[in-house]
Amino acid sequence: MSKAKAKNKIKTKGKATSKNVVLPGPMRMVWGALAAYWLRDIIHPAFTLIAVMILLMIPVLIANMFFPQPKPVVHDDAGDDVSVEDSEQEDAAEST
Repeated sequence: MSKAKAKNKIKTKGKATSKNVVLPGPMRMVWGALAAYWLRDIIHPAFTLIAVMILLMIPVLIANMFFPQPKPVVHDDAGDDVSVEDSEQEDAAEST
């Protein structure tokens, strides 16, 4: 393990980190379902159920695009409302 990775592990050991997850688009989900349906003939018939489950996820992804969740707000002791991203930047600045 390199020294940079070791330092990074030490810095993030005590903190919980969050990352943004990018969801696939609906068209990519359709292509994935078609691929699973095609694989059912080659590998196993159960891939038909996987294709159906992938297709059933498309309305969930579309609903997430039209109704996004608001960003969480952290209430600190001083009474200031700070978004989670701002508080993470402040924590990073304090640790250096």
